[in-house]
Amino acid sequence: MNDRSKANVKLAGQYFGLTVWLIISLLPPVILLAAAFNETAMFRSPLALLTLRDFTLENFNVAFNTGDFWFYFRNSVIIAVASVIISVAVCVPMAYGLNKLRPRIRGALSFAVLAMRFLPHVVLALPLFLIFVDLGLSGSRTGLLFAHLAIHIPFAVWMMVGFFENVPKEMEEAAIVDGCGPWKLFWSISLPVVRPGLNALAILIFIMSWNEYLFALFLAGSDAQPLTVGITRFMGGVEAGAQYGVIAAYASLIVLPVIIFALLANRYIVTGMTAGAVKG
Repeated sequence: MNDRSKANVKLAGQYFGLTVWLIISLLPPVILLAAAFNETAMFRSPLALLTLRDFTLENFNVAFNTGDFWFYFRNSVIIAVASVIISVAVCVPMAYGLNKLRPRIRGALSFAVLAMRFLPHVVLALPLFLIFVDLGLSGSRTGLLFAHLAIHIPFAVWMMVGFFENVPKEMEEAAIVDGCGPWKLFWSISLPVVRPGLNALAILIFIMSWNEYLFALFLAGSDAQPLTVGITRFMGGVEAGAQYGVIAAYASLIVLPVIIFALLANRYIVTGMTAGAVKG
């Protein structure tokens, strides 16, 4: 076998591996969508669901009309958007300030900030609940928002420190020589350079907040629960059983905004991540 044949075989193997990976990745959401369009009482094997033999839209009707979809949707939007705005407003100046410290101190502080991410959410749920009870925030959207920020801010700071490290020092030094003050140096010189990373960060925080479940289950009261908790009302009890078709329809409605958002913002995510943010 010559070199060209070996290269073709290698390329074919890569395409085969990617095809298998793509099928495995797409299979769960495809089955979820197929279950949403089948009658709940006729819930069958995944292969049987894909035939759509008992096609129906009733599951979506039940999800919208008896599942208070828009109530939970509003809570999800408020919490996710507020998480993005506050995280960006807090973390960008904080990361910029950290980047101005000496490398050893910056590394130690960045690690200390990131260490918060090492803890599982379930470990933080009880302490946060006790704190929110004392502060009068238990069960509120504000309390749930603070819990999200406790997770997002360390990640956002660590990510933005990586972006600010890539701002050319020569550019900042030239701006200082031209009389640029600290605020103008941050706002007019460094911030435009890291804008791709800022876009990627905002998108990732929105998706993480939208998909968060554990804090919402532990900390949110009945007036503050997002979509990820709202879906559990169709799980039923031992006697009622789970309404699989309605759950699938509800789940499809939950992930649909994220999928559309991710597709529209895909260019910003790729640009931001390849700009050098994830460098530790």
